[in-house]
Amino acid sequence: MGDAEKGLLQRLRERAEQEPGKRLFGGDEWLNTAQVLALTEQAAAYFRREGLGGGAYVALACSNRALTAIALLALRAAGAVVVLLDPRQPVQEALAHTETPIPVEAYIAQAEDGTFRIDWLLRPGGGQTVLDLHKTGPVGEGSVLPSAHEPAFIIFTSGSTGKSKAVVLTEANLISNLVDAEPFGDYRQDDIALISLPFHHVFGMVLLLGTVILGYSACFTPRADVPGLLATIQEQRITRMNGVPSLYLAMAERCGGYDLSSLRVGFVGGSPITPEQYAFAEARLGMTLIQAYGMSECASISIGSSLDPQELRLRGNGRFYPRTTWMIRRADGSAAAPGEEGEILVNSPARMLGYYGSPMPQEEMIRTGDLGYVDGDGILHLTGRIKDILIRNGNNLSPARIEQALLALPGVRDAVVVGIADDRQGEVPAAMVVADGEARTLTPDLAKNECPVLYAFVSRIPLTASGKPDRVLIRDMLSARRRG
Repeated sequence: MGDAEKGLLQRLRERAEQEPGKRLFGGDEWLNTAQVLALTEQAAAYFRREGLGGGAYVALACSNRALTAIALLALRAAGAVVVLLDPRQPVQEALAHTETPIPVEAYIAQAEDGTFRIDWLLRPGGGQTVLDLHKTGPVGEGSVLPSAHEPAFIIFTSGSTGKSKAVVLTEANLISNLVDAEPFGDYRQDDIALISLPFHHVFGMVLLLGTVILGYSACFTPRADVPGLLATIQEQRITRMNGVPSLYLAMAERCGGYDLSSLRVGFVGGSPITPEQYAFAEARLGMTLIQAYGMSECASISIGSSLDPQELRLRGNGRFYPRTTWMIRRADGSAAAPGEEGEILVNSPARMLGYYGSPMPQEEMIRTGDLGYVDGDGILHLTGRIKDILIRNGNNLSPARIEQALLALPGVRDAVVVGIADDRQGEVPAAMVVADGEARTLTPDLAKNECPVLYAFVSRIPLTASGKPDRVLIRDMLSARRRG
């Protein structure tokens, strides 16, 4: 059976047969593979009995806990489509993000005591049930393996630049991502991965599902602060993780006194990182960082390699995945030449089925909305977002280029540039900057019309739940400051 045909439950069963006693999920307390499989199958049987299988839409609050991960696997084993939600966001608010309403049967969230609360959203009269995964009863007969190619997960795009969309993914999409990444990512079956990113975002989800697909272990931690993460890496002997640049940089700045010698490798993505920041994080943390580029709509786009030297790994966003079809497209629709900027279009086995209510033909390429170019060595370089382009006096300006110029200045540790409205010029660039005190007089190497009209110095850039700069909030804050 090919990689795309084996679903998550079948892979978990194979793992449990091969290594039943291997630690799989945990933290302070660990569950081995056999225990995870037993809890998954028992919970799946419960969900089927309650009508939460066979294509039912079920919302799950994705707290970073082992039992929540088991509930996710169990819902999929029952055949449910799991709607992945930020546990901090009210369910009705989250579901309001879709243009086509999703008929969610129930909302499931883990309580502090380890039980789950099930809110019945479509049952007459509603109601609530408390579920203990350890007391779900026998598996019973008649369970059917769900297809790896059917709708499995709905992930909401982060909404850092506008209203989010509901992305429909299959198990095969995410399996393809991990199978394709394995030769580049220095994965080992004795790895212990730190689940620090929320798995209601695709970057955290693929790290979680790699336990079943590639066979490593996952450590869940409620400690979201940097000292807590560093302590967990030391205590649990973490070997790998995924993260955004701001997380790695914060860890690198505060890692003194912690033993991080077990930490070996990590993927970095989600926002730009300069070569200086890249080298600093690797040196301080003693690990290899691998740049990766993907999105909720297509988890696999480009990837670096752990085997490449640092100067090659920090040069761009890696090469396109081997099974990815891609195009850098000019504004007129023609293919760009090597080194020429254009919009990035892709198709791959990891691409979504479509947005909820709007399926896409599988041969259709996804317009990423990202701008970039491919150099002579086949390495992809991201240069900005089409939506982020601002127009000042009729001239197109790239916030990403302005950010890079600011980040190149000594003492500037982070910078985000957005366009804000201007009555005379249309839009003008404004910057939010994290900088050392002596660096607050900024003279970036930019053309006059690229220079920000406003600098707001802050101690920390506002981020979305996935760790990306929250450009909507930043734009609102900078606009209000200019008006005031």
